[in-house]
Amino acid sequence: MVPRGERSFDMLCHILENPTRRRILESLWEKDLSYDELTRICSNHGRLGYHLRQMSKIVKKVPKEKTYRLTQSGRVVRDWFAQAPSPNAKGDLEPAPVHVTYANQLGLSEHAFALYEGADSRRNIAFPFLARGLTRSMASIYVVSEKEMDSDREEMRRRYFGMEEFEERGAFTIMSAEEWYMRRGRASPDVIIDNASKLLQEKMSQGYKGLQLAADMNVFFENSKTSELLVYEKKLGRKFPQGLCGMCMYDARKLEPGQVMSLIETHGQGIFL
Repeated sequence: MVPRGERSFDMLCHILENPTRRRILESLWEKDLSYDELTRICSNHGRLGYHLRQMSKIVKKVPKEKTYRLTQSGRVVRDWFAQAPSPNAKGDLEPAPVHVTYANQLGLSEHAFALYEGADSRRNIAFPFLARGLTRSMASIYVVSEKEMDSDREEMRRRYFGMEEFEERGAFTIMSAEEWYMRRGRASPDVIIDNASKLLQEKMSQGYKGLQLAADMNVFFENSKTSELLVYEKKLGRKFPQGLCGMCMYDARKLEPGQVMSLIETHGQGIFL
């Protein structure tokens, strides 16, 4: 479980901004290590003790075995940070891809849209965004086509350690776009918005700060419901209610220039991969 709290992501960034702590994280990822073994990373005992205290949320001491071990949070954090910035030969963090950085900066109440081209492109935008929601103590919801659900779930679990546990306890959920938009919503903008509001309240009542929602909108095009889609986006507005951060995802190959302009007008932010 990732450490909860409003500043959890900032706290984790602070922990991993130091190259010594990143080396400790990588070393413990491979196996548990004793204090003496960790001194090979940092020979100054005082500094090593300081770094371990700074990492107390993600590293625990196992007294019986006299070793240090990554907590469940530590393993999730290591895997997440391996997906975006990673240590280079100089021990500095390489910048994350621009689209990942931009999506990670979206705040509560942001209504953004993203253009992708193909399944890999969609995943490369959606997955880091959804993982970011979990670090913010939010429930992450991924709405995607039924035919993509199994493959995307498998790929999400492959890229991010611990996703199966997050899904089991409801922190991460994959929903069918056909069910959410075409059956439960019946392609009605008002019904879809009402369902989203109820889901937001449900998750907040469970202790989450809100919803981080990534939704593939391709189902509207497959069902010839583009007019309903544009009405839906217009009703949502450029800002969401507090507690919801949402990203509508579009296959750029299916959009006409006028539709792109409409998306720009109805969303507060745009991401182009």
